[in-house]
Amino acid sequence: MTITTILQIYKRPEYLQEQINAVLNQTLKSDKLIIVHNEGDAIFDNIVYPENTQFIYATPNMKFHLRFAIGLLMNTEYVAFFDDDTIPGENWYKNCIETISKHECICGTNGRIVDRENNTQIGVGWGTQNEIEKEVDFVGHAWFLRKKHLKYMWYDDTIEYNNGEDIQLSANAQIFGNIPTYVPPHPISDKTLWGSGKDAMKYGTDCVASYIVNPTHNVERYTLFHEYLQKGWKLVLEK
Repeated sequence: MTITTILQIYKRPEYLQEQINAVLNQTLKSDKLIIVHNEGDAIFDNIVYPENTQFIYATPNMKFHLRFAIGLLMNTEYVAFFDDDTIPGENWYKNCIETISKHECICGTNGRIVDRENNTQIGVGWGTQNEIEKEVDFVGHAWFLRKKHLKYMWYDDTIEYNNGEDIQLSANAQIFGNIPTYVPPHPISDKTLWGSGKDAMKYGTDCVASYIVNPTHNVERYTLFHEYLQKGWKLVLEK
């Protein structure tokens, strides 16, 4: 079993060392650590990187999708991705692999179930804890999957480069590979299993959060829902 971890950095240098330490503290270790540095004005000083760290500098800023394209080039069995606001518990990788062994799925920490009847989204994961693994429509903030399943994300053209990489990954994996998306257990009693811990909400709602910076964020996402449903994406509540 081999794992590549890909971190994406842009505007949050204050969280990077904590995130690297959390990856190094996993009970299942990464064989490769890749940091994708999107062009920006943030300075990442005084960071201690492990020896196996590789850096990819994106100039111009390639935003959200590039890391998943980079994952295609890895030769490990699994790939793990993290947003720059996400700090995993030490058993997160173990939790994901156990869930994949049951369901052959994509795993993530912040899941959403789309309820079209009530025009809402139901949260699952670190925002709304789940005692057992649960199927969702898509996940964000942290992803863990077999590298061979990453190819399905790219079986169709990308509709929106400014948003929605999480939707594109889960929707296309289901449409083209029959691969579902699950949130592994996030029990209240054991946060070592979580994909992001106690500061997840605080880190993800700061002033550089994409849904705050981009005023059309939600409109773009609902357009993507419609497009992928037209292409054959089946929502959990409608199966």
